[in-house]
Amino acid sequence: MLRCDKIEKNQRAVFGMIYDGNKKDTTDFISDRCLQVNSCGFQHMPVDCTVIREKGRYDYHILFIDSGELEVKRGDKTQILRRGNIVVYEPGEKHCYTSKNGVSSLWLHFGGTAAREFLKTFGLEGGIYTSNFSISVFETFSNLIRQFNQTELKKFAIGTLLTLLAHISDTVNNIHMAESSEAVSEILTYINMHYNKKLTIDELSKKSGYSKSRFSHLFSDIMHTTPLAYQKNIRLTNACELLSGTGISIGEVARSCGFNDQLYFCRVFKNKYGISPSEYRGKIKAQKI
Repeated sequence: MLRCDKIEKNQRAVFGMIYDGNKKDTTDFISDRCLQVNSCGFQHMPVDCTVIREKGRYDYHILFIDSGELEVKRGDKTQILRRGNIVVYEPGEKHCYTSKNGVSSLWLHFGGTAAREFLKTFGLEGGIYTSNFSISVFETFSNLIRQFNQTELKKFAIGTLLTLLAHISDTVNNIHMAESSEAVSEILTYINMHYNKKLTIDELSKKSGYSKSRFSHLFSDIMHTTPLAYQKNIRLTNACELLSGTGISIGEVARSCGFNDQLYFCRVFKNKYGISPSEYRGKIKAQKI
């Protein structure tokens, strides 16, 4: 269990109790093994206490919140973590977090020459993950702690560590996919409402809240097409409705659907449906007779 040491009175008055995590830590080292658990355990902070590691650690540090609140500061941002939330610190990254309301957590320090590659494999990186409480993560984390601290079971710790990372990955990615799906859904609505306007990836990505590359990747993953290809498909679908339900000219149909060049409209229409717009209109009229 982490114990907070008392320091200067003026610091205690402002921050409460402060613990310097870089002092007297014999578990913080660089391992030449492929993957290694350096230390892990359960932690309960009955009083407010701030942990600071100015230099971070040589290894990775994962905190899983079981109860209470943990105020985490990363860079110039501060965030409150609650039950189920996870923070992953990368080697060399400054640690600064404060326990609130009797926080309980599970913690893990691990490293090795392949540690970074394993995290990439599981789609994890340093940062805060506000996922919901996962019983799979909790149980696997607890099992890892039990194995690591029992000599006869310690040999199983590396396998359980990989299982833990897999469960964290599943939990985190499910949350991110839900958030991503919601963002893409909002963009789909926007495209449907403005299908005949000139839209750009810059504009759509800004509205989604993601970078251009991330937005394009998420959209393609969910819709299996690009945003502009989706817009073109909506334009052609609406063109079919105008061709079959109105008598307006081919040029007017093209312009109404956002195609300023009639020849280009006819070309993309034929590429998709195998016939020209005029042939499509004639075919629909013949079917109605």
